[in-house]
Amino acid sequence: MSNIAVKPYNERERFYEIIGGKKYMPPAPVIDHHDTVYTLQTLFKSILNSKKFSVYGELVDVVFDNENTVQPDLKIISDFSMVADGKNIKGAPDFVVEVLSPSNLSHDLVVKKNLYQKHGVKEYWIVDIYTKNINVYILENGGYNDPVIYHYYSDKEIKEIENGIDDIDKEQIKIKEIVTHTFGEELHVPINKIFENI
Repeated sequence: MSNIAVKPYNERERFYEIIGGKKYMPPAPVIDHHDTVYTLQTLFKSILNSKKFSVYGELVDVVFDNENTVQPDLKIISDFSMVADGKNIKGAPDFVVEVLSPSNLSHDLVVKKNLYQKHGVKEYWIVDIYTKNINVYILENGGYNDPVIYHYYSDKEIKEIENGIDDIDKEQIKIKEIVTHTFGEELHVPINKIFENI
C-alpha cells in the first residue's frame, strides 16, 4: 500500500491568472463546464486543418506579457512559433473561448474580454452553459463590435416557437450553425454539438 497521500482536488494548488499584474484565482470548474470545454476542443480539432492550426484546452497558459498570463478554456493558434518553448502560448491566439460559470460572469464578460481585445485576439466566444447562449465577438479596427448572440434551442422550445406567432423567433430557430471566417475560410460550427454533452 502506498504511503503517498493524495489531496482532494479542492485542496491541491490551483492555477491563478495574472491580469494587469494582479492575481486572480478562477473558481473550480463544475462538471458541465469541463465537459463543454472537452466537447469544444474535440469539435474544433475535427473541423480544422491540423496542419494549419493548433487547438489547446484549458490547461495551457497564454502569456501576453509580464503582467498578463491567463488560461482560456479553449484557444486556437495558426503561428506555431508561439509555442516554440513547448511550455505555453506566447502572444495572442487567433481564437479564444471562455465557458461561463455563475461565479465568473463579470470576469469573462468584462475583464478578460478587454484583455483579449487589447492584445488582438481576432475572435472571442463566450459560451454560457446555463442559458445555452454563445456570444461571438469579432475584432475590427482594434475593437470588438457588439456580440452576435446565438442560442441552442431544445426540441421543446422549437415546438413551442413553431406553434407560436412570433416571426422573429421562428427565424431564430432556423440558425443551426455559427459561421466564422477567422480561420481563412468559411467554417461552420454546429450549435447543437457544443452543448450535446450537458
